Amino acid sequence: MATTDFERIPSPGYTSPTGTYAPTEILYSAVGLRQKGVTLAAGQGILPAGTVIAQHTTTKRYHVYTSGGSNGLGTPVGVLRRAADTSTGEQQGNIVISGALKLSLVSGADSGAITSLNARTSAAMGTFIF
Repeated sequence: MATTDFERIPSPGYTSPTGTYAPTEILYSAVGLRQKGVTLAAGQGILPAGTVIAQHTTTKRYHVYTSGGSNGLGTPVGVLRRAADTSTGEQQGNIVISGALKLSLVSGADSGAITSLNARTSAAMGTFIF
């Protein structure tokens, strides 16, 4: 009879995790990755990793992409690499401007964004490549 109890080393104060792990890394691969630092505009709340981002033409700050938006907000420029909380003010962040991302973690990528970013998606591979 096989048992795996011998693989566990008891440690004082250690308890097994009770929650599930939710991945926050949006990269599928580092091959072809290009990213840049940006300033996210204040007042957008918490932006999850994988949010499609656009640049405001007047303020040059980055906002959530809005299909059909004005002042540049309807033209996506990249995908937010890490989550950011803009509730309290402007935040620094990184956007991926080319690379292979996990499709399930990219949000806000409608057909217009996919076309503008010259991206392609593969449901079979679970990728968003641009």
